[in-house]
Amino acid sequence: MHKAARQQALLALLSEQGQSSVAQLSQALRVSVDTVRRDLNDLQQQGLAQKNHGGAIALDVPVMSRAARSTLLNATKQRLGRAVAAQIPPGATLMLDAGSTLLAVAEALTVPARVITASLDIAVVLSQRPQIELILLGGQWDSAQRLFAGAATLAMLQRYRADIAILGACAVHAGLGISASQEADAEIKRAMLALSAQRWLVVDHLKLDCCQPHQVADLAAMQRLFIDRPWDALPAMPATDVSVIPEGEHHE
Repeated sequence: MHKAARQQALLALLSEQGQSSVAQLSQALRVSVDTVRRDLNDLQQQGLAQKNHGGAIALDVPVMSRAARSTLLNATKQRLGRAVAAQIPPGATLMLDAGSTLLAVAEALTVPARVITASLDIAVVLSQRPQIELILLGGQWDSAQRLFAGAATLAMLQRYRADIAILGACAVHAGLGISASQEADAEIKRAMLALSAQRWLVVDHLKLDCCQPHQVADLAAMQRLFIDRPWDALPAMPATDVSVIPEGEHHE
């Protein structure tokens, strides 16, 4: 197995397992421990993995670039995207956050809807669908995050109201709530929540039990939460409908 393919396999294993040891990764890939260590050092230098206490290795998801995060758990994100899209009523006005999981929601969206977004990738996906009324928020282009942000974006967003805001997150913590790694991203998220009647959050398990510097909202502020695995730390939230979308579940 070539180096690039081996490192992608390491990332895939870590994304599924959450964390692992060098010995376990060596056994899974059938390569030497020294080879795994060299690959993990490369991944750590790229900001993709980190060493934890006790020699465990885990993905450093919150500090990854959006491009790097988009390569993880593709099948899981598609499954979550289909589940969320299946719950969107025809004719709804949506505020769609940026990110690969929200892109999966857009790809699965089949009903007529009005979509307001700052994500260029989502806009490209929806631009060829006549049943979608698309509103792309302008502003300062962030090439790393693949979105428009800043004062102009927020000013444009204030002109609109929506039935549902559907957000992703860099990090979700049971006690500290939803947070983002970039202040501009957090500002857009907060505004979308404030301007929408319903607030939905969709995240995969790699974002759970994490925290980033910029606060977005309390977890209990969400009316719907879509996750791919049961979350033991999830607090009691009577006002929040929690949907766990396990592997193998399909939504049309």
